[in-house]
Amino acid sequence: MNKRFYIATAITAALGVAALMTPAHAAATDPTTPTSTSSSSTKSKTSKDTTPKVIPAATIVSTEDYDQPLPYHMKSGYVYTTSGLNKTLGSAKNFAKITWYTYKKAVIDRSAQGKGNSVWYYVKSGSGKQSGWVWHGSLQDISEGTFNIAMKNSDYFKSDKIITMGDSITAGYDGYETLDAGYPTWLSRYLGTTVDNAAYNGAFLCDAGDMSTPGDLGTTVSDTNFAKYDVATIAYGTNDYGHTDSTIDQIKNTLDSNIKKMKAENKNLIIYGFLPITRYDNNQNSDDIVGQAGYTMNELRAAEAQVYEDNNVPYLNWADVDPDLITDANHIDRFNDGRLHPAAKTYQLMARDIAKFMIDNFPKDQIKKSTSTKKTTTKSTTATKKTTTKTSTNY
Repeated sequence: MNKRFYIATAITAALGVAALMTPAHAAATDPTTPTSTSSSSTKSKTSKDTTPKVIPAATIVSTEDYDQPLPYHMKSGYVYTTSGLNKTLGSAKNFAKITWYTYKKAVIDRSAQGKGNSVWYYVKSGSGKQSGWVWHGSLQDISEGTFNIAMKNSDYFKSDKIITMGDSITAGYDGYETLDAGYPTWLSRYLGTTVDNAAYNGAFLCDAGDMSTPGDLGTTVSDTNFAKYDVATIAYGTNDYGHTDSTIDQIKNTLDSNIKKMKAENKNLIIYGFLPITRYDNNQNSDDIVGQAGYTMNELRAAEAQVYEDNNVPYLNWADVDPDLITDANHIDRFNDGRLHPAAKTYQLMARDIAKFMIDNFPKDQIKKSTSTKKTTTKSTTATKKTTTKTSTNY
């Protein structure tokens, strides 16, 4: 009797445990019922990810617009999307090779952000794709600093010393003042080497008598020791066309004799010639207008081109290399004075064209062994006229 009682009790107990275990097992495996731990973790994580840090907006105290945007590079800091200075577009590291042009200067009150008043600039990238506000101390003039925007194959000019000779356009004059950011300054950046600018405002190619300047071609050549240079550029003629009685023959003879003198002084000197850009005196395109000396700008260019060809000097003709640089439609904007002298952004465009032209026409027999091995065709003087470079808006 006792034996049966114990057996029945054991069976009943076993069945009871099984019954109790079954719903617990079902609850643990139900995919629609998250555990309290999972629910707590998800809520905590969601709360952390969606809680933004609110930065109060700064306010503008005063502003000043700029007539001509000037170029800078960022050496530190951030670009902010608005004058509220509470959202960044990126840091100086993100924009290491971007050139910024200043359009507006402002004093901004940052007391809401725990800081005082400071000077900021509204800037746009050269391409116009980025814009924002930058603290003035984060910007650096392009003639300073160590930023690197050297072009492909610029290492052809590694350690070379360049001298640029010419008139006010080479000097960097904008019609009102001489800029630090003329094309020779940009050229030093694009070629990654040293450029000495010997240009002079108002300089002439030929002897201009009482109007002669210390920067005229003959005077500059006589005063320069070309044995100290590896590369020289020549860019004269617009002042002869507009302000002297120098004849075409005088233009050709003077240019020819000075090129020969430069080569005699340094047989390895690499020389490039740049033909004059178009003038717009009285808002008229000068290409086919007879100037003071009795010839058109196109006739002057043809005369210079002939001398360069005769001396095996590659020359840049803007009509071939970049026909859209200065046109009847854009000259008011591209020239800071609307007539002849480029604006700061135009000088950068010119430098890019010039740098590419110089790279493309670098003498093959002078390419250094340690530099790029990419094949580069050195144009003959005739073929040089056909060298083309499309204008880039990413500058």
